Amino acid sequence: MTKLNKTRQFLLFTLAGILLFGCKVDDIVVPDNGKEKDPANVWIDETMRRYYLWEDEIPAAEKLDYSAEAPAFFNAQLSLKDGKTREGSHHYYSSINKKTGATKTYMGDKDSFGFEFQYYHVNVQGSGTSFYALLTLYVLPNSPAEIAGIKRGEWIREINNKPISGNADELLATLASSKASFGIAKDLQSSVSKRVELTAATVIDDPVFLHKTFTNNQGKNIGYLVYNHFTAGLTDDDETFNDSMRKAFADFKADGVNEFILDLRYNGGGLVTSAQLLSTMLAPASALNDVFCFLKYNTKKQSYTDRRLYLDPKLYGTTGANLDLKRIFVITSRRTASASEAVINSLKYYLGDQMILVGELTEGKNVGSVTFKDDRYDWELHPIVSKLFNKDEKTDYSDGFKPTYPCEETSQVDYYTLGDEQEFMLKQVLNFIKYGTPINSGESKSLRSSDGHTLTPLYHSLDRKKTNGVVLDKQSL
Repeated sequence: MTKLNKTRQFLLFTLAGILLFGCKVDDIVVPDNGKEKDPANVWIDETMRRYYLWEDEIPAAEKLDYSAEAPAFFNAQLSLKDGKTREGSHHYYSSINKKTGATKTYMGDKDSFGFEFQYYHVNVQGSGTSFYALLTLYVLPNSPAEIAGIKRGEWIREINNKPISGNADELLATLASSKASFGIAKDLQSSVSKRVELTAATVIDDPVFLHKTFTNNQGKNIGYLVYNHFTAGLTDDDETFNDSMRKAFADFKADGVNEFILDLRYNGGGLVTSAQLLSTMLAPASALNDVFCFLKYNTKKQSYTDRRLYLDPKLYGTTGANLDLKRIFVITSRRTASASEAVINSLKYYLGDQMILVGELTEGKNVGSVTFKDDRYDWELHPIVSKLFNKDEKTDYSDGFKPTYPCEETSQVDYYTLGDEQEFMLKQVLNFIKYGTPINSGESKSLRSSDGHTLTPLYHSLDRKKTNGVVLDKQSL
């Protein structure tokens, strides 16, 4: 993939860096407990007490250890309202990392093989045997994986002529290497049928993965967009990917699209400005120039409460187009999050129950983050600083958006290529539009299973793309 400059690397998944040089907060007195204080912790404390959304819950200074390692000090300031508690442990959306580039990356900041996957432990029921395998979810265009012929829905059973490891760290280290060989089976009941050798290369991960128009015999022209992350372009000021989106919508307009399917099942979020652009082209024409969303900050930043973003036609200019849609179908999954949810929340105000979600409960990230850095220290801070609201001042999706029609692709044995009319999720929506056919939930209440195999998911490659909230722009603070 084209190398990104350092600013863009962290801009994609936390807000564009804001340089702070010793910002001060009134009445903060660092206690003298006889231990040597880390100056970085004083900076962290000052920054968090000024901007953190839940700054009123930060412990008093005398309860904090300013000599601690910076990550421990940062984490000691976080509220349990920040993030989610699952299976007995809490995951915070706010984060801290060393200045070595972003820790939350997407396929694009380094060479890669160019495919996404779900890592499974597979138990063969009744036999007492098990194995590990990778299910390919999608393959990037012009990537080493695509050139070698790897397809969505194929199962990787061997790497470097060995069965897939049950050690996740070892597996991920191998997949991050510059070269590897893969043994591939067409399904879990088959043995390895082909072997390919891949050398990692630069791959452009355009978030506009696929766009096409389907026409049925009822006069419906159905636009279909697979959009995988909210990223404007390859560099800080680049609009390459936004331009791809604009071009896709110009094509939809030329095709006379009057129904729309937005596939966000693999989209974990990103830049709020790209979400604003997408929503502007999807919204009913009557909503143009009205509110996309507004941001609410902590009590110390209340002057920014009226920070609003609009469905502004100037955003798509002459190369994009508004489709004046009256109904939108959105394909969702557990990994549909942050900026994806901001689009859903915004357009639900204008479309009501004609904003139809098909898939799974979404993540529930209704917050925005900013990156703070200071040249004197080795750390980047990514605290949550705001909540996002739609025009109706609704932000009540912290538990996720429930699908109108629950439907899980993980219940299926055959994973057709994205955009194929037989692909399970797409087929359900196309049939609904054409025939009014009820959505086949294909619901897997526990795990995907078939033909005596029970699958336990261990790692999803898209999890590395998760943002710690909607990525705000430089003018947000």
